[in-house]
Amino acid sequence: MNAALKLCQANFDAQLPPAVSESEEEREWLEGAAEQLVCGSDVEWKRRFGPVQKVTKAQYAEHLQHHLNQRQIDGLDDRDSFANLVLAVVVGSSSEALTHAKHLLGTDSPVTQLEVIAANFLRPHAADAVAAEREAAEDDVDGEL
Repeated sequence: MNAALKLCQANFDAQLPPAVSESEEEREWLEGAAEQLVCGSDVEWKRRFGPVQKVTKAQYAEHLQHHLNQRQIDGLDDRDSFANLVLAVVVGSSSEALTHAKHLLGTDSPVTQLEVIAANFLRPHAADAVAAEREAAEDDVDGEL
């Protein structure tokens, strides 16, 4: 019985502490990275021994274009908003352009919707990017010692 208790104690002692809420870290990274993409900046991260990884504003624009095209295919652009958006931008009315952009995105909060679309696009990279941030923080602490 004593051996069993020692084995249980050894297993307990070997357990890692509970992970810090990874989903919270990933959510925070996604929010910041999505905002960067929407504002026109690339998003980069680098794992300790890996190459720099990047999601570019051009890749996001292509993803957004596909998203908007799908909304048209699904019949959700019943006002020819793409054409009207181009016309409004070229010949004049920013408020009219915003109205068409809202319609194309299907929301009265276009910036929020753009960030949601960007976050969904970035989601497959979140765990890796958060791990890269942790590694960078560890390297910073090691450098200070």
